[in-house]
Amino acid sequence: MTSSRRKAREAVLQGLYWSLSSGDDVEQTLGAMAERTDLSEEATAFARELGVKAWEARDTLDARIGEVTENWTVDRLSRIDRILMWMALTEIEQFGDVPVKVSIDEAIELAKRFSVEKAPGFINGILDRLAQGDLGTVQTGDVSGATGKDG
Repeated sequence: MTSSRRKAREAVLQGLYWSLSSGDDVEQTLGAMAERTDLSEEATAFARELGVKAWEARDTLDARIGEVTENWTVDRLSRIDRILMWMALTEIEQFGDVPVKVSIDEAIELAKRFSVEKAPGFINGILDRLAQGDLGTVQTGDVSGATGKDG
């Protein structure tokens, strides 16, 4: 059994990606991913709560992300990158036991594993702005590599 929150976040990323891509029920998918990754009860509870809350808030979170991107619409961002930002913002706003820096760092680490080379910096810039309440725009430049990997 794995009790790591990082592994739980990885399961959430995979579950939300699957549900977003397939239309499958998010709670069932999160349960299957937690079981597949052999998460402990505590990690499974964290994964389910994070996943469901992020999923339910996805439209609001996309709107917030869109407020700080420049020359880039949210629908052009990769699914992986959007989901990672949904997860981090959900943690920042709804999980008082997780420091903001940890939420952002975890999103960056997962982006290094599951997204493209430029994604961690892009995600860091967006999350940093939103976490600080700074609604200035983040220059997106050419992050086509950060958007085209997973469609």
